[in-house]
Amino acid sequence: MPINTKYSGYEIEATKSTRVRDFDAGEIQVKSKGDTYLPMLTGQTKAEYNAYLQRGVLVPAVAPTVSAIIGAIMRKPPVIDTTLKGLVDSVDGTKKNINLFTSEAIRELLLSGGVGQLVEWSSETNSAVIKTYVKESLINYSSDYIVLKQSYTIRDPKDKFKESTKTEYLELTFDDEGYYIQNIWREDGKVWKIFQTFEPNKRGDRLTEIPFVFASIEGLGIKIKDPILLNLSSVNLSQYRLSADQRHGLHWTALPTMFLFGSVEDETGKKKQIKVGAGAFNQIDDTTGRVELLEFTGAGLGAVKLAIDDDIKTMANIGAKMLTSEQGGVKSAETARIEVSSETANLSTIANAIDLMMSELFRIIDEWSDTSNSTYAVNRDFVDIKLDPEALNAYLQAFLSGGMSLDTFLNLLFKGELLPKGITPEDEADRIDQGSAPFKDNSIDD
Repeated sequence: MPINTKYSGYEIEATKSTRVRDFDAGEIQVKSKGDTYLPMLTGQTKAEYNAYLQRGVLVPAVAPTVSAIIGAIMRKPPVIDTTLKGLVDSVDGTKKNINLFTSEAIRELLLSGGVGQLVEWSSETNSAVIKTYVKESLINYSSDYIVLKQSYTIRDPKDKFKESTKTEYLELTFDDEGYYIQNIWREDGKVWKIFQTFEPNKRGDRLTEIPFVFASIEGLGIKIKDPILLNLSSVNLSQYRLSADQRHGLHWTALPTMFLFGSVEDETGKKKQIKVGAGAFNQIDDTTGRVELLEFTGAGLGAVKLAIDDDIKTMANIGAKMLTSEQGGVKSAETARIEVSSETANLSTIANAIDLMMSELFRIIDEWSDTSNSTYAVNRDFVDIKLDPEALNAYLQAFLSGGMSLDTFLNLLFKGELLPKGITPEDEADRIDQGSAPFKDNSIDD
């Protein structure tokens, strides 16, 4: 089989993650996918469908939930005990600090259900670095290989300003002697061939394990699970489709339509011009003539409105449920290998998955760096200690339905200590406008 062979079920999993990512990106992204999310009505022309598409309104539910969950977990800095100061300040060798790295890992759990981290040794910094791979990058795996999809760029030899992006595959596997190697596969014509092979080592010693850590809501190990926010995005999809139907119906039925019964000719037999609107005056000589306004009075659109309201309540319930910790206390990362799913995921289970991931990464890097006993523990002082789930549910529902402004919502979260440390409601509003700007580094002390 060629190197680009995918594991069974990959396409379905990629579709799930794509849906959540699209609804996280918002209305413009969802509408750009056209009939993927909003099927054409029977008999519609392309122009009619485009108008129908633009009438729908997507209530932002996924992105606010992502921000709230990340904010709840990261509102206090993780407790880190390590001598690997360089890693804390630059996890990937490009000045990405460990707080931003952790926030992005939480985001991937929410949007795709898993995230992979590959530990490598950087000759430039003479230290270990961590390279993140999203779940969709993992196309195949077994006990002795992992195949990751990635890209590379080629500059046009005739135009230095023109570059093209191509796909390659990184194979993490073992050689005949059982040592860890990396194969870079690139397409040559229509055939995939090994372009380059690397033999990673730790301070000169060959490796006998693949330093790839995959985390899901169930803990460590490659387990293909649904995105945590898949259910929320599915309800959001229902709300979007209902909104398009409702507004499409309103477009055709909301305004009264005038019907005239009787003669509209003047005394010479010519058609008489009828004016419509305030200030207009018309006369019809036909004493039997009449004018009526036809108005929509059915309950159909009202039922659609109720269905939309139900979806908004459901989305608020899902978000509020996730923004709570476990009843009866929070479990430690060491005992976190429990049976959970996207339906039962909450702050505690997400935090457990992150703790397990970071602990395993530190274990590998300690071994590579000749250090020991590095520890990492994410914040467990969650928002529901300050803000009860019922109140949070009410805030979310009011915000999602348009009954509360973003400013008011953010101020309530600020008072409930949901926003990250050092972030004011004004800061958060600016971050939302800028498209989820990175968290400020307020948590690592020298």
